[in-house]
Amino acid sequence: MNALVVATLVFACLFGGTIAGMRASRRLQERHLSKETQEAVKLGVGMVAAMASLILGLMTASVKGNFDSTSRDVQQFTTYLITLDVALRHYGPDADPARLALRAYTEHALAETWPDKAAVRVASDESEARLSQVGRLIRALDPKTSDQGDLRSEAIERYKALSALRWVLIEESATQVPPIFTIVLIIWLTFIFMSFGLFAPVNAVSISVFLLCAMSLGGAIFLILEMSTPFDGSIIVPPDAMQNALRHMVK
Repeated sequence: MNALVVATLVFACLFGGTIAGMRASRRLQERHLSKETQEAVKLGVGMVAAMASLILGLMTASVKGNFDSTSRDVQQFTTYLITLDVALRHYGPDADPARLALRAYTEHALAETWPDKAAVRVASDESEARLSQVGRLIRALDPKTSDQGDLRSEAIERYKALSALRWVLIEESATQVPPIFTIVLIIWLTFIFMSFGLFAPVNAVSISVFLLCAMSLGGAIFLILEMSTPFDGSIIVPPDAMQNALRHMVK
């Protein structure tokens, strides 16, 4: 779901609903715009507005929580990469093939998750194959001393944690706002703005205010949808941690 397209649709529906309400008020008879009618409409719209606020708050909290969790997991992922590289480095020259494979995997993961121009690919068969190669090379190590045996065991544990966390990140990257939530929210907000326009005076000030309000809510939906895809769009988890891990490996 393209965030900019949805945000534009939200703005169009909300502002269009306001204008439709203003136009409808000019065709209604005076008794339909009485004080009692306004109070009744306000009660009904107030309930819908409360539900819309609740849904909007839940959506914001959900995507923000997922975004923060993904950011923390990326930090943890890079920590595992660095500590695995350190263990292999201390093992000695026999672990150099595993270190090179780990570096190649890190470069590939960085390129496919944070590409310059290509589409984002958090999970791919090639990435999985590269990481599996690292595991095979680590298990193939033949320790000559007790220290090397401990380092091999540590490297295997780090590799297992790395593999598990990779799948966590893959699942987190696929978490998106259910379309039905967005559709229902747009319908509710459009109804609310239509009721505003029904009793609002038709002048430049009121139209300008409703225009800004529609833009603000469209921007809020845009931010929510952008944050729901932590590796794609204009709001993403930064690649700084992965870049730092790669720099540490090439020292």
